[in-house]
Parts: sequence; C-alpha cells; structure tokens
Amino acid sequence: MVTTSRDAMPRPMGILSSVAVFGSFSLLLWMAVAFEIPWLHHAFGIPPIFGWYVSGTAFVLFPMLLFGVAMAWRELPTRNLRLLCQRLRLARLNGHDMIWAVCGFIGIAFASAIIGVLALRVSPDLRVSPEFLLQPPGRHVLVFAAWIPLFVTNILGEELCWRGYVLPRQEAAWGRAAWLLNGTMWCLFHWSFGWPVMMLLLPITLLLPWIVKRRQNTSVGIVIHAIFNAAGFIAVISGRANL
Repeated sequence: MVTTSRDAMPRPMGILSSVAVFGSFSLLLWMAVAFEIPWLHHAFGIPPIFGWYVSGTAFVLFPMLLFGVAMAWRELPTRNLRLLCQRLRLARLNGHDMIWAVCGFIGIAFASAIIGVLALRVSPDLRVSPEFLLQPPGRHVLVFAAWIPLFVTNILGEELCWRGYVLPRQEAAWGRAAWLLNGTMWCLFHWSFGWPVMMLLLPITLLLPWIVKRRQNTSVGIVIHAIFNAAGFIAVISGRANL
C-alpha cells in the first residue's frame, strides 16, 4: 500500500499562484466552449456534444492531467512511480475511505438534487446543463461510447491536478482552510458553462475537496467524482433529468 506521508511538505501555493493555475485552465475551457465547439460544428458539421469531446479532451482536460503529473514529478527529490503516487496522494482505498466516498457521494447528490429542484421551481425554463450536452430523449449509445475518453481525462485530469498536485500546496499555505480555496476556485473554473451550472456544481466543488483533505487520499475524490459525473451525464443525455 502506498502511504500518504507528509514528511516533505510541498511548497506553499498562495492566492496568486492558485489563481494563475486555475485561471489558465479556466481560460482554455472558455476557449473550447466559446470558439472550438462552434468552429468544429460550422467547419466540419460535428455536433456540439462531439465537438466538446474533442476540444474538451485535447485542449483542456488532457493538458490538465499532464500538467498536474508533470509538476508533481518535478517536485520529487528522487523520481520514481512510488514517490509520484505518494506526492499525488494516490493510495488504495481502505474501509474508512470507502465509507467517506459513499456517504460523500450521497450527500453531494442529495444537495445537488435539492438545488436543481429549487432552481426549477423558481425558474421552470432554467437550464442547469451546458447547451452542448443537450440531446433529445432516447438511448444515445454512440454519444455515450464516444464520451468515455473525455470522462477518463476529466476525472483524472481534475483530481490529479486540483487535488493531487494543487491541494497539498494550498494546504502548505492555508492549512485547514485550503479545501475552501480549492473548492471555490474549482467552482469558478466552470464559469464558461454559465452560472446555473456553477450553482448545481456547488455541492461537489466544496464537499469533495473537504473530504479529500480529511482523508489525505486523492483516490477518494476520484471515486466520488467519477460516480457523480457518470450519473449526471447519463441522466442528461437520456432525457431522464429535466436539466
């Protein structure tokens, strides 16, 4: 089992450095949504959802994954896979981790559902999913199959970068409050999706970093994030959620 010792504390990451990292990838995300998806649609006739698969994976999430892993690798005094996993806090899930993952997902899903229901009661026409994900109700097997590469890079990219690489550095600067800074910036990272999406994502963007910090295990965040994203995506593209 890989341990998560913090004997060698990563260099502190203050507010300006955090803004620079989150802001850079947020800008890439905005460019993908505002320019790359429409360009792929108009130039090649690629449906917006497949344009998101291409642009989101190639220009945002895979670079984020490479950045998080490369920067963590660069910090290692001795470079090997064991120490890299330790630096990224990638550890096997024990019984307590699984309990936190299951309870965390249930709490996040419940809070997100409440926000969604309340938002739709206030404004029935409100859309709390990005426009490029909208699909008519039905079984979209090809849409789901093509989504898998983006799903993998999304979960691993965000968790290894935001929680594996960035969060420990924020803890070195902010201590117990690091999860709040991490979660707030993670929520703002999605600003190009629109404020309704950010509102729905608020529970996971705040609770997941808190849980990962408590457990000192990025693997817990990977599990919660994966289940949450998969359930939400299937609900949206199948038309089972009025989102």
